[in-house]
Amino acid sequence: MPLTSLLVLSFSDAAWNLLMAGVFTLFGLMIFLLSYYAFEKLAPFDLRKELIEDNNVAVGAMVAGMFVGIGLIIAAAIGG
Repeated sequence: MPLTSLLVLSFSDAAWNLLMAGVFTLFGLMIFLLSYYAFEKLAPFDLRKELIEDNNVAVGAMVAGMFVGIGLIIAAAIGG
């Protein structure tokens, strides 16, 4: 097989992989945002008020833990 056909094949594979990485990134971010909004609606308190006005560190730690957990779930789901 000539070298030029190998370069075209590898570029095509790289472009496809890059496109799929972009699609999965957008999909993961959509799920992440939807889960945050669902959590915000289901929380028994005003999440933004507690974080911004009251500077509640416990709520910030809870939201950070939620972000890490959802990120791990999305990464496992996308990565297989």
